[in-house]
Amino acid sequence: MELDTCALPGPAPEPARTGVPTHGGTPTLADLTTLRVGGPVGRYVETSTEADLVAAVREADAAGEPVLVLGGGSNVLAADAGFPGVVVRDVRGGVSVPDATACAGVTLTVPAGTVWDDVVAYAVAHELVGVEALSGIPGSTGATPVQNVGAYGQEVAQTVSQVRVWDRGRGRVRTLPYVTLGFGYRSSLLKRSLRADPSDPGAPWGPTPRYVVLDVTFQVKEGSMSAPVTYPELARTLDVAVGERAPLADVRAAVLALRARKGMVLDAADHDTWSAGSFFTNPVLPADRAAALPDDAPRWPL
Repeated sequence: MELDTCALPGPAPEPARTGVPTHGGTPTLADLTTLRVGGPVGRYVETSTEADLVAAVREADAAGEPVLVLGGGSNVLAADAGFPGVVVRDVRGGVSVPDATACAGVTLTVPAGTVWDDVVAYAVAHELVGVEALSGIPGSTGATPVQNVGAYGQEVAQTVSQVRVWDRGRGRVRTLPYVTLGFGYRSSLLKRSLRADPSDPGAPWGPTPRYVVLDVTFQVKEGSMSAPVTYPELARTLDVAVGERAPLADVRAAVLALRARKGMVLDAADHDTWSAGSFFTNPVLPADRAAALPDDAPRWPL
């Protein structure tokens, strides 16, 4: 992409959020999750503004009502017995560019409810580098920093600069910068609030974390070529050496093709693609044990 100045892409059009399929009346968890299983919910609320999202969670907490905040419903395995509390679904969407003067990179702020793959498609279309290998991952943008989602050698932690949240513990909106988010392999401060913590008398929080994501801000670079391709399978598919770059659109197409061959691109009409979106986490090994693995085994230092 050739630029004479620091011209940045304009805001993305508001993505259309499809309605929740139901069998009449209140949706079940099978209607709301990508695995398509799960029983009835006590109460269902869709929120189309940040204020409504905060109010729904705050009111449920004040009433002692269990609350489950859902985006795309991936990485969720729901019981047939259902959920007796309130299920809150954020249906906001869109991408904004709050800083139109940054020559060092482009700032994108995305509401939590935005479909994640819409964000990747937007970045690739506008030649913004850093999330192209995360194509095809189901779910909403608000879930990505919680899990620190990653695939094919990229993680969102490489581009997230801050996350705005509703802190259920303090009862206020907070902005958590990158250094506070404590990203790790498929982990973050947000996710760890679901575990017992002696420093947090409210922990463990659940099934919704203490920090309900309101929006995520990303810092990405401009360019027509991808970040260095570090995943061997993806490099082979692109016919490049590990560490080389490839056109953004080619990387997105290759990742979608690889995921599709593994049944990992959701298709409502194809039961074989109905999954939680993630099948496993890679084992974390000491360096001496990792050294004994086959030469073509993927490796990333921690």
